Amino acid sequence: MWWRPLVGNGWALLAAAVLAACGGDGRSGAESSLCAAEGEGVNWSALAQENCPRLSDYRLLDELGESRAPALGFTPSVALFTDYARKTRAIYLPPGGQMQFDDTAPFAFPDGSVLLKTFSLPTTTTDTAPHTRVETRLLILRAGRWYGLPYVWREDGTDADLRMGGALLPRQILRDAVQVDFMYRVPDAGQCALCHQQQDPGGNGRALLPVGLRARYLNHPGPAPSSTNQLRHWAEQGLLQGVPDALGDIMSVPVASADSTTLAQRARGYLDINCRHCHVDQGSGGLSGLRLGYEEDPGSLRYGVCKQPPGYDGGAAGLDYDIVPGDGAASILPYRMAHTAARDRMPPLGRSLVHEEAVAMVRAWIDSMPPVSCD
Repeated sequence: MWWRPLVGNGWALLAAAVLAACGGDGRSGAESSLCAAEGEGVNWSALAQENCPRLSDYRLLDELGESRAPALGFTPSVALFTDYARKTRAIYLPPGGQMQFDDTAPFAFPDGSVLLKTFSLPTTTTDTAPHTRVETRLLILRAGRWYGLPYVWREDGTDADLRMGGALLPRQILRDAVQVDFMYRVPDAGQCALCHQQQDPGGNGRALLPVGLRARYLNHPGPAPSSTNQLRHWAEQGLLQGVPDALGDIMSVPVASADSTTLAQRARGYLDINCRHCHVDQGSGGLSGLRLGYEEDPGSLRYGVCKQPPGYDGGAAGLDYDIVPGDGAASILPYRMAHTAARDRMPPLGRSLVHEEAVAMVRAWIDSMPPVSCD
């Protein structure tokens, strides 16, 4: 794709357009009476109308940073990688609100709903050490449109502040006892459109939509100690309408940590959650022709088998095809996953570090395929 250079106030116009597409409304988080209002429980009035300067203004979390009632915790079957951060997720439905089930698209939510995700960084890539909260992202549904708000936690952990322009935070992590220095990137309010903006199934054109709240990721038991299927549990509580009786008929991404999940299923599930939201027909990576949804045939040209990517020269290694069955080292897909430079990195946003374990997994899966000569 060719881009025409922007001059003069062109950058400002582009920024405004992206922010509008993402759901940003231009309010910078100035103090208001709604944000400052004291009370018990969630501050629904502020959530519906204001981009509050402090996360605590919404009263979504308690003093320990844990989600406050009526939050619904949930765990997707596979995790989106963000520099080894651990994530805690919660749904807040307004009083009397219900979600509407869909077997393929994101669930429909009532106005006033809030999706919360907190990112905490460990000290090592093994994820066994204590974690430190870094950021909390909110998606708030106001008058039928989702608005994305990024909050950065203070060093003392007492609160998080709104950063519409995002933030670059120097951080360190240990990998095999070696310190790795990197820049953790909190996205600005406009960058959410690059991953979250897709065709609205409700017929409202392109819109900001949730990524992880889909049946494909939630058709399994919820967070411990619960052993109940998350979709069934929400249906029984009257919080999710339209859930079918036969959940086994729904296309689902297998739980990555389950013993029964094969290498191919883990690799395809990882690509689904980390890549599919762009690599779909209406996604920001749609022009590439690469489709990485779990529902796709993994042996097809659409999935990248013997497919040459338009607009990419194969990098320094001079690779030709997205996937070369039987030869992970000759495949562009894991090659780009293993890079951090802007011209080669995939995904282009959301990480500064290479997810070494995932790169090895995807390469091993491609190596396990019956060899095919793409030439």
